[in-house]
Amino acid sequence: MSITISYCRRYWKQLSTGTKLIALCLICIWVLSKAFIVMCKWSEGPSYQPCVEYIDHMCAEFSRHRISGNLCTELCHNTSAERFHCEHNSRSEKKVIVYIKDEDTKLVLKSGAYTSWDSVAKNYTSIKTLRPLVLSKDSLVEKLYSKFRQYFLNNETFGRFVSHLDVNSHNVLGAAVSGESLLQQDEYITSMNYQSKEVVPGLRGVCGNFYVSDYTPTDGALLTNRPGAGWPWRSVGEWKNRRTVAIRLLELAERLDNNDLLLCDVKGDNFGVLEDGKIAVLDSDTLFTRTVLGDVLKEDTCSSDSDCSFWDCHGTCDQKSWKCSTSLANTNFQMICSKIFRHDPSNGYHGILEDVPAKWQTTIWKEIRYCKRWRLSIKKSRNHLYNLRKALLHDQILG
Repeated sequence: MSITISYCRRYWKQLSTGTKLIALCLICIWVLSKAFIVMCKWSEGPSYQPCVEYIDHMCAEFSRHRISGNLCTELCHNTSAERFHCEHNSRSEKKVIVYIKDEDTKLVLKSGAYTSWDSVAKNYTSIKTLRPLVLSKDSLVEKLYSKFRQYFLNNETFGRFVSHLDVNSHNVLGAAVSGESLLQQDEYITSMNYQSKEVVPGLRGVCGNFYVSDYTPTDGALLTNRPGAGWPWRSVGEWKNRRTVAIRLLELAERLDNNDLLLCDVKGDNFGVLEDGKIAVLDSDTLFTRTVLGDVLKEDTCSSDSDCSFWDCHGTCDQKSWKCSTSLANTNFQMICSKIFRHDPSNGYHGILEDVPAKWQTTIWKEIRYCKRWRLSIKKSRNHLYNLRKALLHDQILG
């Protein structure tokens, strides 16, 4: 190695000044081209790779009646590698597969749990006869209802779950395996329960342990690696886009409040745009009702309020019992405001409402300066939400 370096140094000294300049220019061009390629890949969003092996396994199980689902037949009709792509996500063990149905339609398959055939079948089989205890769709539905009814908001939601399983006389145990796999996944349950509330993407159905929802891409204004994110925002068109995204996020916060829901993991790539322009939560396994989250936190001991936090949802510490109280210290508006609207490490210090036209700076700052104030009442938080949305809508009308 040292001989090679010594030879290169002697050879470099022998080159003329002009040749050295040309060589340095070529090196610079090569480095810049590599950097440009990397930046382009970042700006494209999630990277994908063919992952048809997951689909092949799913369809093999379906053909043996070991799983079921209302979308199995469609998904297994054409399993060409070009139709299925895995999304890389190092932060989660959840499998996310983009399914290209046709030129105009993409769907997303997700799975974060898998229940084996053997572990479920033994619960539905007689120890003495080794024959299935569940012999009909009705008996399976009754058993699932008695075991999992507390997971669903109402009987209508449970009915949709049963329709997803697509139970028939040939796949009763397969439906049991699929049902138990799905009901281990919080995101599927939340998506089922809040389909009509416009806070999560549309849920199309299931196949085995995979649930299938509408493809909802993240708006470019919410990506920290978007092109030009580190440059001053002076474009009128760019401000209009950020303003629209902010309005849609405020509308989402209001819908979450109306359903007593809190989003505890607030980051730009956790929001997707629905077909009608509304914004929805992509990873809904971090959506909780205030009551459920309060009950979870109250079991913890604490020495300060910071000990009573669950991701971005902050609780309060009871100074008498030194246990977390059931009351929470921040709201959906505050979390979205502090993590998306304001500069924050999580958004690369590019809050979408920090650099605004001069005529709106005072009005907008008046509402977003309370983002990180703990123990802001729900009423006051809603007032700031309404006032901020009113200002942004007024600016939108003025153009």
